[in-house]
Amino acid sequence: MLGLVLVPPAAGQATDGEALIRYYRKKAQIPPTTTVEIGEVKDSPIAGARQGTLAVGSGPRRNDVSFTSSADGRFVIFAEVEDITIDPAKAVMEKIDLTDVDWRGPEEAAVTIVEYSDFQCPFCAKGYKILEEEVLPAYDGRVRFTYKHLPLPFHNWATPASVAMECMRRQDPAAAWKIYDEMFKQQKAVNLQNVKDKAVEFAGAGIDEKAFDRCFDDKETAELVAAQKAEAASLGITGTPSFVINGRLVKGAQPAAKFKAIIDDELAAVQ
Repeated sequence: MLGLVLVPPAAGQATDGEALIRYYRKKAQIPPTTTVEIGEVKDSPIAGARQGTLAVGSGPRRNDVSFTSSADGRFVIFAEVEDITIDPAKAVMEKIDLTDVDWRGPEEAAVTIVEYSDFQCPFCAKGYKILEEEVLPAYDGRVRFTYKHLPLPFHNWATPASVAMECMRRQDPAAAWKIYDEMFKQQKAVNLQNVKDKAVEFAGAGIDEKAFDRCFDDKETAELVAAQKAEAASLGITGTPSFVINGRLVKGAQPAAKFKAIIDDELAAVQ
């Protein structure tokens, strides 16, 4: 919970790192065995204030906690400083790489939807149905949609399916979209042993199977899939499905009405 707290160095004293760490240990009930270290403290964008980060824990369990303190270190807010003159939605969209992506909908559409999803995830199949059957048809010509990969580590065929879609996209984006459709529609028929064959089946006739086999077997698109996972992480997205609508995050397979409310709000803003 955010709030203004009191750290007790003497009046006029600069930020006392040890006092701050002791206070935060008690406030957040950090066990004595967990390390808490203070990083570089620097001037805050708020005149006269200072800011820094507490590193709580280590390795993959490390949690960075931002703080802003008064000049004498007595008062502290455990939160990041935000500039309200900067559009937060625009800042989110700037983290998303939209070069070399294929769209459903016109590229010049006023609303952009980016989905981060997992072909093996049951909730993602539900999200697919809501988006493709209820949301996108209601905004034909006004919304563009693209799909990005966030295969979860406990789904054994999700990453191969993502690699397969991207391999197919290299030679035929339309065939890749067919894989996207059918992976969700026929999710229960796909498994680790048949995912490659199913991708070819879903893509349909006329593809270069030898080129696809080489790409899939050599995992030539695995790096791209990994980059999209990292991009999702940079947005604070860890679960699937997750959607970014003009920089506004929607987590989970929400009812169509929730998507439509955000889309209508974004469309109204550009009228």
